[in-house]
Amino acid sequence: MIRKVHRARFILADPDLVLQDATVHVGDPGRICRVEPWHGVHPGSDIELTDWGSAVIIPGLVNAHSHLELTGLHDELTGTRSFVKWLAEVVRRRREWTPDDYLQSARAGARMALESGTTLVGDISASGLTQGALSGTKLRAMIFEEVLGLAPEGTGKVLTELERRIARNESDPLLTGGVSPHAPYSVSSQLYRGVAELAKRKALPLATHLAESRAELELLASGTGELRDFLSQMAVLPKEWTAPGRSPVRYLESLGVLENAPLLIHCNYVDADSIAPILGGHCSVAYCPRSHSFFGHETHPVRDLLDAGINVALGTDSLASNDSLSMLDEMRFLRRKRTDLKSDEIFRMATINGATALGFGSTLGRLRRGCWADMAVLSLPENTSGKYLASQILEGSGECIATIVRGELAWQKIER
Repeated sequence: MIRKVHRARFILADPDLVLQDATVHVGDPGRICRVEPWHGVHPGSDIELTDWGSAVIIPGLVNAHSHLELTGLHDELTGTRSFVKWLAEVVRRRREWTPDDYLQSARAGARMALESGTTLVGDISASGLTQGALSGTKLRAMIFEEVLGLAPEGTGKVLTELERRIARNESDPLLTGGVSPHAPYSVSSQLYRGVAELAKRKALPLATHLAESRAELELLASGTGELRDFLSQMAVLPKEWTAPGRSPVRYLESLGVLENAPLLIHCNYVDADSIAPILGGHCSVAYCPRSHSFFGHETHPVRDLLDAGINVALGTDSLASNDSLSMLDEMRFLRRKRTDLKSDEIFRMATINGATALGFGSTLGRLRRGCWADMAVLSLPENTSGKYLASQILEGSGECIATIVRGELAWQKIER
């Protein structure tokens, strides 16, 4: 058996563990069998060596929340900081799309992810076409099939369609499936319960958008505001609908959804009362810094969430509210904006924490024996020091030149 060996000036095995002039050994079927200092190659040894030179090999980056199928909306929306107006524009644009538009958009997003060192995404599929779009791209993905529906009488039909979408997904070792009831303002209590029960029965991960905007908080607390107006204009809000009178987190807790230990997307507006059930439910949170900034939200409670012991991962959201799908860009933006976060914390949110949030905590997010050989290679200036390497990367040092998934080259920059 030929063993693949990747050598580089540095290996960042963990956010706080740097090895100098070291190697990653990859065995069959694409798992790491050793990470160690470079000892040379013995004559006659069955080794395929790739020497990346002045570079650092890091764990493949994890984008815990994306909408790859919205990639085609980049720079296409009217500029607004109103979440509700933005949502209305997205809905209008998507109604004009064909199935092929969704496929091409998702594939373009997958390419962008791989080109920036991302090896795993937690992606939301509203179209039901993302699994087919990503098959064969070499990008690892947890694809959450999204459902919406505020009319209680439509619950059975929506669940039947969801089961059909799950069943038709083709077998691909890099693609796994989950379910995603969209949000408290677009999913009825009956549908939330139904999806949660389905997820438990089929052992599927569950993700949901939560506490994303002030408008959502107002709708759930009192049933008023611009989000109610929007839903009424869309003719999707039942006349008998009444506000639960709770915060988004407490509302999901009352429905039993937190018993699924779901991935809670955004959580831009949570207080101490909401943090307790998130922690108690063993939920993870996906924080999307640049999308958060795009809408001008108030300061994100990420520091409070981390201090409480909650697993917080990073995501890009979609190109409908971001400038790129690069997790390096996301991490560097966060480093500039949140000086209360340490470099190693940011790295963990984009690697180990993201892997944990998507159910790969024991096999991805670090470079250790037994983990999948999902890695990114960043070129470095010759004068780069191994001291505080994570900080140097977050301050702008390092360009992605290769992405490796299961020990196989998934993308490499071609010098021109």
